Amino acid sequence: MHQTENVNPVEGALNKLFSTIDALSAKIDELNERVDYMGSFVGIDVGEEGKEAHIEPPGQLAGLSFDILSKILQPKDANDIRAYFLRVLSLFRKYIKSIIIFGSSKTKTGINSTSDIDVAFIVDDTDIQRFTLEQLKERLFTKMAEIAKDFSEKIHAQAYPLSEFWASIIKPNPVILTLLRDGIAVYDTGYFVPIQMLYKTGNIIPTKESIDANIENAEGLIMLADNVLSTKLSMDLYNSVVAAGQALLMEYGYLPPVPKEVSKDLMVIAVEKEKALTKEDVDKVSDVVTWFKKIDHGEIKEVSGEEYSKKRKITKEVVDKILKIISDLREKKGIPKPAIDKEIAKEMEKKDSQYSVPQ
Repeated sequence: MHQTENVNPVEGALNKLFSTIDALSAKIDELNERVDYMGSFVGIDVGEEGKEAHIEPPGQLAGLSFDILSKILQPKDANDIRAYFLRVLSLFRKYIKSIIIFGSSKTKTGINSTSDIDVAFIVDDTDIQRFTLEQLKERLFTKMAEIAKDFSEKIHAQAYPLSEFWASIIKPNPVILTLLRDGIAVYDTGYFVPIQMLYKTGNIIPTKESIDANIENAEGLIMLADNVLSTKLSMDLYNSVVAAGQALLMEYGYLPPVPKEVSKDLMVIAVEKEKALTKEDVDKVSDVVTWFKKIDHGEIKEVSGEEYSKKRKITKEVVDKILKIISDLREKKGIPKPAIDKEIAKEMEKKDSQYSVPQ
Protein backbone atom coordinates (compact mmCIF):
# COMPACT_ATOMS: atom_id res chain seq x y z
CA MET A 1 0.00 0.00 0.00
CA HIS A 2 1.13 3.51 -0.82
CA GLN A 3 1.15 6.06 1.90
CA THR A 4 -0.95 9.05 1.00
CA GLU A 5 1.19 12.20 0.89
CA ASN A 6 -0.19 15.00 3.00
CA VAL A 7 -0.63 18.03 0.76
CA ASN A 8 -1.89 21.37 1.93
CA PRO A 9 -4.97 22.02 -0.28
CA VAL A 10 -4.38 25.78 -0.23
CA GLU A 11 -0.75 25.42 -1.20
CA GLY A 12 -1.64 23.01 -4.02
CA ALA A 13 -4.23 25.43 -5.41
CA LEU A 14 -1.77 28.32 -5.28
CA ASN A 15 0.93 26.31 -7.07
CA LYS A 16 -1.53 25.39 -9.79
CA LEU A 17 -2.60 29.02 -10.14
CA PHE A 18 0.98 30.24 -10.34
CA SER A 19 1.80 27.64 -13.02
CA THR A 20 -1.18 28.76 -15.07
CA ILE A 21 -0.15 32.41 -14.71
CA ASP A 22 3.41 31.59 -15.81
CA ALA A 23 2.12 29.73 -18.88
CA LEU A 24 -0.24 32.56 -19.81
CA SER A 25 2.50 35.14 -19.31
CA ALA A 26 4.86 33.23 -21.60
CA LYS A 27 2.12 32.96 -24.23
CA ILE A 28 1.37 36.67 -24.01
CA ASP A 29 5.06 37.50 -24.41
CA GLU A 30 5.23 35.25 -27.47
CA LEU A 31 2.15 36.88 -29.02
CA ASN A 32 3.49 40.36 -28.31
CA GLU A 33 6.75 39.52 -30.01
CA ARG A 34 4.89 38.21 -33.06
CA VAL A 35 2.65 41.27 -33.26
CA ASP A 36 5.57 43.68 -32.87
CA TYR A 37 7.54 41.78 -35.49
CA MET A 38 4.75 41.53 -38.04
CA GLY A 39 3.59 45.06 -37.40
CA SER A 40 7.00 46.58 -38.01
CA PHE A 41 7.69 44.15 -40.84
CA VAL A 42 4.72 45.15 -42.98
CA GLY A 43 5.23 48.81 -42.21
CA ILE A 44 2.33 49.21 -39.79
CA ASP A 45 2.90 51.75 -37.04
CA VAL A 46 2.77 49.90 -33.72
CA GLY A 47 2.46 53.23 -31.89
CA GLU A 48 4.30 54.72 -28.97
CA GLU A 49 3.72 53.93 -25.34
CA GLY A 50 0.51 55.49 -24.11
CA LYS A 51 -0.90 55.97 -27.61
CA GLU A 52 -3.39 53.81 -29.45
CA ALA A 53 -2.15 51.91 -32.47
CA HIS A 54 -4.06 49.77 -34.94
CA ILE A 55 -2.26 46.55 -35.71
CA GLU A 56 -3.76 44.22 -38.29
CA PRO A 57 -3.42 40.60 -37.13
CA PRO A 58 -0.85 38.62 -39.16
CA GLY A 59 -2.39 36.40 -41.80
CA GLN A 60 -5.59 38.42 -42.08
CA LEU A 61 -4.50 40.80 -44.82
CA ALA A 62 -7.69 40.87 -46.90
CA GLY A 63 -7.72 37.19 -47.67
CA LEU A 64 -4.02 36.33 -47.73
CA SER A 65 -4.08 32.57 -47.12
CA PHE A 66 -1.00 31.27 -45.38
CA ASP A 67 -2.57 27.82 -45.23
CA ILE A 68 -2.46 27.52 -49.02
CA LEU A 69 1.24 28.41 -49.09
CA SER A 70 2.02 25.67 -46.57
CA LYS A 71 0.14 23.12 -48.65
CA ILE A 72 1.82 23.79 -51.98
CA LEU A 73 5.37 24.76 -50.91
CA GLN A 74 8.12 23.37 -48.74
CA PRO A 75 8.22 24.95 -45.24
CA LYS A 76 11.21 27.22 -45.92
CA ASP A 77 9.84 28.33 -49.29
CA ALA A 78 6.44 28.97 -47.75
CA ASN A 79 8.03 31.17 -45.09
CA ASP A 80 10.10 33.06 -47.67
CA ILE A 81 7.09 33.66 -49.90
CA ARG A 82 4.93 34.66 -46.93
CA ALA A 83 7.46 37.29 -45.88
CA TYR A 84 7.84 38.47 -49.49
CA PHE A 85 4.08 38.90 -49.90
CA LEU A 86 3.83 40.85 -46.66
CA ARG A 87 6.57 43.22 -47.80
CA VAL A 88 4.92 43.78 -51.19
CA LEU A 89 1.53 44.33 -49.59
CA SER A 90 2.98 46.78 -47.12
CA LEU A 91 4.27 48.87 -50.02
CA PHE A 92 1.61 48.44 -52.68
CA ARG A 93 -1.49 47.09 -50.96
CA LYS A 94 -3.66 49.83 -52.46
CA TYR A 95 -2.80 48.58 -55.93
CA ILE A 96 -2.44 44.80 -55.48
CA LYS A 97 -5.66 43.10 -56.57
CA SER A 98 -4.51 39.50 -56.67
CA ILE A 99 -1.45 37.35 -56.00
CA ILE A 100 -1.25 34.01 -57.79
CA ILE A 101 1.12 31.06 -57.44
CA PHE A 102 1.46 29.14 -60.72
CA GLY A 103 3.86 26.97 -62.71
CA SER A 104 5.68 23.95 -61.29
CA SER A 105 5.35 25.24 -57.72
CA LYS A 106 1.61 24.71 -57.98
CA THR A 107 1.31 21.86 -60.48
CA LYS A 108 4.34 19.95 -59.09
CA THR A 109 5.31 19.14 -62.70
CA GLY A 110 9.08 18.80 -63.03
CA ILE A 111 9.63 20.45 -59.65
CA ASN A 112 12.86 19.98 -57.68
CA SER A 113 14.67 21.67 -54.80
CA THR A 114 15.97 24.44 -57.06
CA SER A 115 12.79 25.11 -59.04
CA ASP A 116 11.62 28.69 -59.34
CA ILE A 117 8.56 29.80 -57.42
CA ASP A 118 6.42 31.53 -60.04
CA VAL A 119 4.33 34.41 -58.73
CA ALA A 120 1.97 36.72 -60.60
CA PHE A 121 0.71 40.04 -59.24
CA ILE A 122 -2.34 41.73 -60.74
CA VAL A 123 -1.88 45.44 -60.13
CA ASP A 124 -4.50 48.17 -60.51
CA ASP A 125 -3.22 50.64 -63.10
CA THR A 126 -6.48 52.50 -63.72
CA ASP A 127 -5.41 55.67 -61.89
CA ILE A 128 -1.79 55.71 -63.06
CA GLN A 129 -1.32 58.31 -65.79
CA ARG A 130 2.42 59.03 -65.64
CA PHE A 131 3.55 55.95 -67.57
CA THR A 132 2.58 53.98 -70.64
CA LEU A 133 1.45 50.39 -70.13
CA GLU A 134 4.85 49.04 -71.20
CA GLN A 135 6.72 51.45 -68.91
CA LEU A 136 4.49 50.49 -66.01
CA LYS A 137 5.03 46.78 -66.61
CA GLU A 138 8.80 47.27 -66.73
CA ARG A 139 8.80 49.30 -63.51
CA LEU A 140 6.58 46.79 -61.74
CA PHE A 141 8.69 43.84 -62.86
CA THR A 142 11.91 45.54 -61.75
CA LYS A 143 10.51 46.50 -58.35
CA MET A 144 9.01 43.09 -57.62
CA ALA A 145 12.29 41.41 -58.61
CA GLU A 146 14.32 43.75 -56.38
CA ILE A 147 12.13 42.99 -53.37
CA ALA A 148 12.26 39.24 -54.07
CA LYS A 149 16.06 39.21 -53.77
CA ASP A 150 15.73 40.09 -50.08
CA PHE A 151 13.89 36.81 -49.43
CA SER A 152 14.79 34.08 -51.92
CA GLU A 153 16.64 33.64 -55.21
CA LYS A 154 13.94 31.15 -56.21
CA ILE A 155 11.14 33.72 -56.42
CA HIS A 156 10.29 34.59 -60.01
CA ALA A 157 7.71 37.38 -60.00
CA GLN A 158 5.66 38.84 -62.83
CA ALA A 159 3.37 41.85 -62.59
CA TYR A 160 0.33 42.28 -64.84
CA PRO A 161 -1.58 45.58 -64.96
CA LEU A 162 -5.29 45.13 -64.31
CA SER A 163 -6.22 46.68 -67.66
CA GLU A 164 -4.02 44.17 -69.47
CA PHE A 165 -5.52 41.34 -67.43
CA TRP A 166 -9.04 42.34 -68.50
CA ALA A 167 -7.93 42.81 -72.12
CA SER A 168 -6.46 39.31 -72.06
CA ILE A 169 -9.83 37.92 -71.05
CA ILE A 170 -11.60 39.71 -73.92
CA LYS A 171 -8.87 38.59 -76.35
CA PRO A 172 -7.42 35.47 -74.72
CA ASN A 173 -3.70 35.67 -74.01
CA PRO A 174 -1.87 32.31 -73.57
CA VAL A 175 0.08 33.58 -70.55
CA ILE A 176 -3.03 34.78 -68.74
CA LEU A 177 -4.86 31.58 -69.66
CA THR A 178 -2.02 29.65 -68.03
CA LEU A 179 -2.63 31.61 -64.83
CA LEU A 180 -6.33 30.85 -65.02
CA ARG A 181 -5.76 27.17 -65.74
CA ASP A 182 -2.98 26.35 -63.26
CA GLY A 183 -2.84 29.31 -60.87
CA ILE A 184 -4.02 29.36 -57.29
CA ALA A 185 -4.85 32.67 -55.63
CA VAL A 186 -3.20 33.20 -52.26
CA TYR A 187 -4.48 36.77 -52.12
CA ASP A 188 -7.48 38.07 -54.02
CA THR A 189 -9.78 41.06 -53.67
CA GLY A 190 -12.41 39.63 -55.97
CA TYR A 191 -10.72 39.97 -59.36
CA PHE A 192 -8.98 36.68 -60.13
CA VAL A 193 -11.09 33.88 -58.64
CA PRO A 194 -14.38 34.83 -60.40
CA ILE A 195 -12.60 34.99 -63.78
CA GLN A 196 -10.92 31.67 -63.03
CA MET A 197 -14.35 30.14 -62.38
CA LEU A 198 -15.59 31.46 -65.73
CA TYR A 199 -12.58 29.94 -67.46
CA LYS A 200 -12.95 26.54 -65.80
CA THR A 201 -16.66 26.40 -66.65
CA GLY A 202 -15.94 27.08 -70.33
CA ASN A 203 -17.33 30.61 -70.42
CA ILE A 204 -14.20 32.29 -71.79
CA ILE A 205 -14.25 31.65 -75.53
CA PRO A 206 -11.63 32.87 -78.05
CA THR A 207 -12.95 35.55 -80.39
CA LYS A 208 -12.30 35.93 -84.10
CA GLU A 209 -10.21 39.01 -83.28
CA SER A 210 -7.98 37.07 -80.88
CA ILE A 211 -7.44 34.32 -83.47
CA ASP A 212 -6.58 36.91 -86.13
CA ALA A 213 -4.19 38.64 -83.69
CA ASN A 214 -2.35 35.38 -83.06
CA ILE A 215 -2.01 34.71 -86.79
CA GLU A 216 -0.71 38.23 -87.30
CA ASN A 217 1.75 37.70 -84.46
CA ALA A 218 2.92 34.41 -85.99
CA GLU A 219 3.54 36.07 -89.36
CA GLY A 220 5.38 38.92 -87.68
CA LEU A 221 7.67 36.53 -85.80
CA ILE A 222 8.62 34.80 -89.07
CA MET A 223 9.54 38.16 -90.55
CA LEU A 224 11.54 38.99 -87.42
CA ALA A 225 13.38 35.65 -87.62
CA ASP A 226 14.19 36.25 -91.29
CA ASN A 227 15.48 39.72 -90.44
CA VAL A 228 17.66 38.38 -87.64
CA LEU A 229 19.13 35.76 -89.93
CA SER A 230 19.70 38.08 -92.88
CA THR A 231 20.76 41.27 -91.11
CA LYS A 232 21.85 40.75 -87.52
CA LEU A 233 23.72 37.47 -87.87
CA SER A 234 25.36 38.37 -91.19
CA MET A 235 26.60 41.59 -89.55
CA ASP A 236 28.06 39.57 -86.68
CA LEU A 237 30.07 37.42 -89.12
CA TYR A 238 31.19 40.51 -91.03
CA ASN A 239 32.36 42.23 -87.84
CA SER A 240 34.11 39.03 -86.75
CA VAL A 241 36.35 38.64 -89.84
CA VAL A 242 37.04 42.38 -89.97
CA ALA A 243 38.04 42.50 -86.28
CA ALA A 244 40.26 39.43 -86.62
CA GLY A 245 41.97 40.84 -89.72
CA GLN A 246 42.55 44.20 -88.03
CA ALA A 247 43.96 42.43 -84.96
CA LEU A 248 46.52 40.54 -87.05
CA LEU A 249 47.64 43.67 -88.90
CA MET A 250 48.03 45.53 -85.58
CA GLU A 251 50.06 42.60 -84.21
CA TYR A 252 52.45 43.13 -87.13
CA GLY A 253 52.72 46.80 -86.15
CA TYR A 254 50.33 48.40 -88.62
CA LEU A 255 47.41 50.70 -87.88
CA PRO A 256 44.04 48.98 -88.36
CA PRO A 257 42.54 49.78 -91.76
CA VAL A 258 38.88 50.61 -92.40
CA PRO A 259 36.74 47.48 -92.96
CA LYS A 260 36.67 47.71 -96.75
CA GLU A 261 40.51 47.78 -96.86
CA VAL A 262 41.10 44.82 -94.54
CA SER A 263 41.23 42.17 -97.29
CA LYS A 264 43.65 44.21 -99.42
CA ASP A 265 46.00 44.91 -96.50
CA LEU A 266 45.92 41.27 -95.39
CA MET A 267 46.92 40.20 -98.89
CA VAL A 268 49.89 42.60 -98.99
CA ILE A 269 51.12 42.10 -95.41
CA ALA A 270 49.89 38.74 -94.04
CA VAL A 271 50.14 36.81 -97.34
CA GLU A 272 52.87 38.36 -99.49
CA LYS A 273 55.17 39.83 -96.84
CA GLU A 274 54.74 37.68 -93.70
CA LYS A 275 53.51 34.55 -95.47
CA ALA A 276 51.29 33.74 -92.48
CA LEU A 277 47.98 33.54 -94.36
CA THR A 278 47.17 32.07 -97.75
CA LYS A 279 45.31 33.74 -100.60
CA GLU A 280 42.42 31.35 -99.85
CA ASP A 281 42.24 32.69 -96.29
CA VAL A 282 41.99 36.27 -97.52
CA ASP A 283 39.42 35.24 -100.13
CA LYS A 284 37.25 33.93 -97.26
CA VAL A 285 37.49 37.28 -95.50
CA SER A 286 36.61 39.09 -98.71
CA ASP A 287 33.72 36.67 -99.36
CA VAL A 288 32.10 37.34 -95.98
CA VAL A 289 32.59 41.12 -96.27
CA THR A 290 31.12 41.22 -99.80
CA TRP A 291 28.22 38.96 -98.76
CA PHE A 292 27.26 41.25 -95.90
CA LYS A 293 27.54 44.39 -98.02
CA LYS A 294 25.11 42.92 -100.56
CA ILE A 295 22.66 42.16 -97.75
CA ASP A 296 23.14 45.61 -96.27
CA HIS A 297 22.51 47.29 -99.63
CA GLY A 298 19.42 45.20 -100.36
CA GLU A 299 20.95 43.21 -103.22
CA ILE A 300 20.34 40.00 -101.23
CA LYS A 301 16.81 39.93 -99.82
CA GLU A 302 16.77 36.59 -98.01
CA VAL A 303 19.36 34.33 -96.41
CA SER A 304 18.78 30.63 -95.91
CA GLY A 305 19.94 28.78 -92.84
CA GLU A 306 22.21 26.65 -95.02
CA GLU A 307 23.87 29.72 -96.54
CA TYR A 308 24.38 31.29 -93.12
CA SER A 309 25.96 28.07 -91.81
CA LYS A 310 28.46 28.03 -94.69
CA LYS A 311 29.47 31.65 -94.08
CA ARG A 312 29.78 31.00 -90.37
CA LYS A 313 32.02 27.99 -91.03
CA ILE A 314 34.52 29.94 -93.14
CA THR A 315 34.42 32.86 -90.67
CA LYS A 316 35.29 30.50 -87.82
CA GLU A 317 38.13 28.95 -89.83
CA VAL A 318 39.72 32.34 -90.57
CA VAL A 319 39.30 33.69 -87.03
CA ASP A 320 40.75 30.52 -85.46
CA LYS A 321 43.74 30.63 -87.83
CA ILE A 322 44.43 34.30 -87.09
CA LEU A 323 44.19 33.65 -83.34
CA LYS A 324 46.78 30.85 -83.66
CA ILE A 325 49.12 33.10 -85.67
CA ILE A 326 48.91 35.87 -83.06
CA SER A 327 49.43 33.37 -80.21
CA ASP A 328 52.53 31.91 -81.94
CA LEU A 329 53.95 35.39 -82.57
CA ARG A 330 53.56 36.32 -78.92
CA GLU A 331 55.04 33.05 -77.74
CA LYS A 332 58.15 33.80 -79.80
CA LYS A 333 58.31 37.29 -78.27
CA GLY A 334 57.83 35.87 -74.78
CA ILE A 335 54.69 37.86 -74.06
CA PRO A 336 51.27 36.60 -72.94
CA LYS A 337 48.87 35.23 -75.52
CA PRO A 338 45.53 37.00 -76.15
CA ALA A 339 43.30 36.75 -73.10
CA ILE A 340 39.93 35.33 -74.10
CA ASP A 341 37.02 34.74 -71.73
CA LYS A 342 36.12 31.19 -72.72
CA GLU A 343 32.79 31.25 -70.89
CA ILE A 344 31.60 34.33 -72.79
CA ALA A 345 32.84 32.83 -76.06
CA LYS A 346 31.01 29.56 -75.37
CA GLU A 347 27.80 31.39 -74.51
CA MET A 348 28.00 33.46 -77.70
CA GLU A 349 28.70 30.32 -79.73
CA LYS A 350 25.78 28.51 -78.08
CA LYS A 351 23.36 31.32 -78.97
CA ASP A 352 24.78 31.56 -82.46
CA SER A 353 24.47 27.82 -83.10
CA GLN A 354 20.71 28.01 -82.65
CA TYR A 355 20.58 29.49 -86.13
CA SER A 356 22.97 27.01 -87.75
CA VAL A 357 21.76 24.30 -90.10
CA PRO A 358 23.53 20.91 -89.91
CA GLN A 359 25.49 20.14 -93.09
